[in-house]
Amino acid sequence: MSASAQASTEHEKLADGLMHKTRASYVAALILIASLATASFFMLNSVISANTQKTALIELGARQQLLSQRILLSATEAHTADAQWLRTQARQNLKAALESFLANERILRNGSPDARSPLHRLELSEDATKLFTEVPGQIDASTRILEHTVNSYLKLLPDSVSAEMPADAIAHFAALRLYVAEKARREYETLTRLFTSEAAEKGAAVEKIHLTVFVLTLLLLVAEAVLIFRPLVRRVVSCTTELLRARDQMNFAANHDALTGLYNRAFLNDYMDTALATARRKGEAIAVIHLDLDHFKTVNDTLGHAAGDAVLIETARRLVASVRESDVCVRLGGDEFTVILTDVGTEAAAVEVAARITASIKQPLEFAGASLKPSASAGVALFHDATATMDELFVNADLALYRAKADGRGGYQLFATTLRDKFEEKANLERELREAIATEAFAVHFQPQVSLQTGKVIGVEALVRWEVMGRNVSPGEFLPAAEKAGLMPAIGRSIFAKAIRTAAGWHRMGLDFGRLSLNVSAQELHEADFANHLLGLLKAEGLPNRLVALEIVESVMLDDENSGIGLTLKRLRKAGIRMELDDFGTGYASLSHISANEVDRLKIDRRFIRDIHKNPANSKIVKAIIELARGLGISIIAEGAETERELSFLRELGCPAVQGYGIAFPMPDAQAEAWLAMRNASPQPVVARTA
Repeated sequence: MSASAQASTEHEKLADGLMHKTRASYVAALILIASLATASFFMLNSVISANTQKTALIELGARQQLLSQRILLSATEAHTADAQWLRTQARQNLKAALESFLANERILRNGSPDARSPLHRLELSEDATKLFTEVPGQIDASTRILEHTVNSYLKLLPDSVSAEMPADAIAHFAALRLYVAEKARREYETLTRLFTSEAAEKGAAVEKIHLTVFVLTLLLLVAEAVLIFRPLVRRVVSCTTELLRARDQMNFAANHDALTGLYNRAFLNDYMDTALATARRKGEAIAVIHLDLDHFKTVNDTLGHAAGDAVLIETARRLVASVRESDVCVRLGGDEFTVILTDVGTEAAAVEVAARITASIKQPLEFAGASLKPSASAGVALFHDATATMDELFVNADLALYRAKADGRGGYQLFATTLRDKFEEKANLERELREAIATEAFAVHFQPQVSLQTGKVIGVEALVRWEVMGRNVSPGEFLPAAEKAGLMPAIGRSIFAKAIRTAAGWHRMGLDFGRLSLNVSAQELHEADFANHLLGLLKAEGLPNRLVALEIVESVMLDDENSGIGLTLKRLRKAGIRMELDDFGTGYASLSHISANEVDRLKIDRRFIRDIHKNPANSKIVKAIIELARGLGISIIAEGAETERELSFLRELGCPAVQGYGIAFPMPDAQAEAWLAMRNASPQPVVARTA
């Protein structure tokens, strides 16, 4: 064999050997990488499973804490119930809460019988097990004590609220309230913290192992780059694509509304600066259309937030379909939207777009089998002046929107300087209101309420009056402005003080005025010290609580479930102050609120009384309200009666009491005192007064 052939053979052998070694190293690396990846997968799967179970345990522990407090709350309601149905309901709630508490405790100890539950094969840690049986936990013992205390209390609790509470029942309730329920809550709080700590420790340990596996994998990837380069690149590309997609989604979320997909307020602020600068440079016009859905709160209150969301989404779709691609649609929040029209040209073109938008939104919308008829009001403002600012443009659009709302909703208005003048008038009115509050310039007039059967005075309503520079300002003019400015609490306190002081004087004189009715707004009831202030004022003036009634409107009854108003009204009613529902029949109050437990009298709104003898529909409504009130054991009064025919018709319908110009106009305190004195001296049958 020649030397060259021999060298070639040796090179081939060397190449083959190197190839075999390289292939072997690739295979070994692949096996190691696969092993590490498999181990990482199973470890991650293990920690996910463990965290799922720990999460379920933490939720169950937190539920036990809430149930312990629910047990205490139900026991307290049963103990303090002043009505039979309240005690029965509280007893049932207490039993149900205890049963849930004990069922959850069994799951914590033995696991869930449901194979699909993460707690099906539950194995508690040694520390968790000790909390059930050893000091300082002893959850088992505390649970048994809680079960014994509640069952003993239920066994001893009288079924009748009129029965005397046994001493043993009081003792068990005291133990439950002072120690047992709170101890159970603290112990489950400790258990929940332990579960959280265990989950964190396990996660940290697995994270360290996973990090080590990851580092080893990277080293092998570097060593065997040729073998695994392609899948690694693919994976990197895939991860990069996901990150870019996530970044794009974050950018979208930062500038878009999550529900409708329209631009949001943050985007609008940045966009308008650029748009206005461009318009100034090119000499173009920009139009802003502000929109607000009409009666949107009614949709949420009656059909639920899902229906409200459907209306918002469809409104957004219709907005986009009604404008050009170059225009910008923005959801400001709630039911408010803005459309920016670039290079709009003329006012007529902007108004045409507003008309198209409002007409599109008015089209019926189907939701869950119900036909919704949305509508929107719009205000249009144009940017012409090179010195104008974004804030001025938006304020002008808002003023036009308010005008559209005032004109009956469902339409649009173009901004005019007269709207700004009206805005300034409102600002001046607000300033004058603040001055009137500071100088106590508001006066109180009193309008009598009488029985239709006997002619006896059964009450007087205190009404606010305001005179400015010799002109009597209508309450319909200044009260809405005061409410928008948040001034109602201050005005109300001034009127309450004057009315109660006058009524207290009548009471000391022995002048029978029935009951003093005071109108109160939701803003006043939201005041934290409203009840204390009113009760303190009555006590200071010496007017008994039983001679006072609060008139509230139906919208307050709807709001009290989501605010502190309900508690305030209950406290005042318990103190002896009567509650009257004003303007009944004109709002959306739920009949669940119309009960003798919450309302003492219904006041039929004047719009149903006017010409009632000529309007069969109104007479049927009034008759139905009277029968409803009588069936529920609630008093009733009609307001706005002005003619003898209206009074006679109300008497025929069985209405027990009336108030209105047909009886007497609202009068200052001295005139009202004289009227009451005359009426006290010789009660008169109810006839319409003559001019």
